[in-house]
Amino acid sequence: MNIWYSYKRSKYNGGTPYYELAGKQWYDTLHAQLPEIKEKANTFLQNKGLDIREYFDPKMVEGTKWESITFMFWGRRNERVIEQGADLYGYFRDIPGFVSLSISVLQPRTHIKPHHGDTDAIYRIHIPVYIPAALPDCGLKVAGIDKSWIENEMIVFNDACLHEAWNMTGSPRIVLIMDVIRDEFLPVQNRICQNVLSSFKYQYFTLKFKFIKKWPGWMKDIVRNSLKPFKNDIFQ
Repeated sequence: MNIWYSYKRSKYNGGTPYYELAGKQWYDTLHAQLPEIKEKANTFLQNKGLDIREYFDPKMVEGTKWESITFMFWGRRNERVIEQGADLYGYFRDIPGFVSLSISVLQPRTHIKPHHGDTDAIYRIHIPVYIPAALPDCGLKVAGIDKSWIENEMIVFNDACLHEAWNMTGSPRIVLIMDVIRDEFLPVQNRICQNVLSSFKYQYFTLKFKFIKKWPGWMKDIVRNSLKPFKNDIFQ
């Protein structure tokens, strides 16, 4: 089965926007632990000096801020954050195919614009921590289908599908976001992570050097492939 990547610049015509993973051992175990995870996340957020950052591309966001605290990003560990939140991180670290974990904070009256994610090789999973309201004031849309975040329930979706999120309330929306490699792609997990990491490097690079966006595709690929991220440079 072929893997779709956004950097290949081909239109995504994939299938299922939302996944149902009940019956997978790791998913069922995690589902049973959701009340504990929420409690641990709220305790973690009380720490001082948290490494919270705004999304790197401001054009993706309308309103105030979309921020996150990253534990792991496509296989790269943020050791300082993991040390601060070791109890929380421990719920996820042994899940097969686990490659990313962050706490996402969507501030009041903020809209994440419609966009495609990086690849269809993952399950993207949202775990509610604090949800200020249901639809229509606060929600997620994937491939035209709206959903509310519900306490003690996970939303699993296809990040490659066109999706957006919004919070039009007066309080922040907080979720844990986890990425897990789909079963059929586990043998190439490291390659998937490397491809997406180099794509993110390229996106950062083109924000600084905007003229690259006018180059032909083959030249962009040369630049992207030359920006293989070093192990420890993701969180600097």
